[in-house]
Amino acid sequence: MAADFACEILTPYRRFYSGKIESATFTTHDGRIEILARHDSLVAPVKVGQLRLVVGGKERKAAVTDGIARVKQGKIDLFVGAAEWPEEIDRDRAERALGRAMKRLAGETLSWRIEASKLAIARAQNRLSIAGGGSDYPDLASTSDLGR
Repeated sequence: MAADFACEILTPYRRFYSGKIESATFTTHDGRIEILARHDSLVAPVKVGQLRLVVGGKERKAAVTDGIARVKQGKIDLFVGAAEWPEEIDRDRAERALGRAMKRLAGETLSWRIEASKLAIARAQNRLSIAGGGSDYPDLASTSDLGR
């Protein structure tokens, strides 16, 4: 069994998770990273995507939005805008959000609004992927693949 270490995941609205884990895997701007016990100190950006925690030998997945991860002194802290377990995700709401974002993207000409729409699409697709069991790491947060 892998060594455990402390993990705390915070959003502006709640303490999403606090406890011991064996590993945490998430997406950064440079790709996916897995954090294990005794990892060197690190600060890294977190991108919209899947968070995978291994707790007691069992895998648990969650949808997370942008944020920051800090590994220091045998502990990982993730500070993200939002985090949801699959059972917390409202699929209908996520599908409506995806539809609205796709519609906005199709009609936008301002670059900052295009980027905002792409991020909204990535968040909605991520939530739908996690709610539906989703593949391990769907390449859906890549805004360059959205056709604009």
